Amino acid sequence: MSPGRGSEESPEPPGGRGPDRQGPDRQGLIALAALGVLAFNFPLLAVWDTEATAFGLPLLPVALFAIWGALIAALAFASERRGHGAASPLLPAEPDEH
Repeated sequence: MSPGRGSEESPEPPGGRGPDRQGPDRQGLIALAALGVLAFNFPLLAVWDTEATAFGLPLLPVALFAIWGALIAALAFASERRGHGAASPLLPAEPDEH
């Protein structure tokens, strides 16, 4: 037994965080990053580079902001997935009423 460790501690999982962790998983973040790289890469952006307009604006900037907003929304959705019964870190715990 190593010094400073009690026998009551449970072993830590390989990911470094237990099952009660909060936030997105690593694979989801990697997938969103890969999606962002692909979405902002040349072949897909060339599709939007036309003379067409959307709401009176050129289509390319509108598409860039729409893709950017969609990535932010996907990250927010992935970040809000938590385990059942996990408390919000920003709100204080509600007092018990007896």
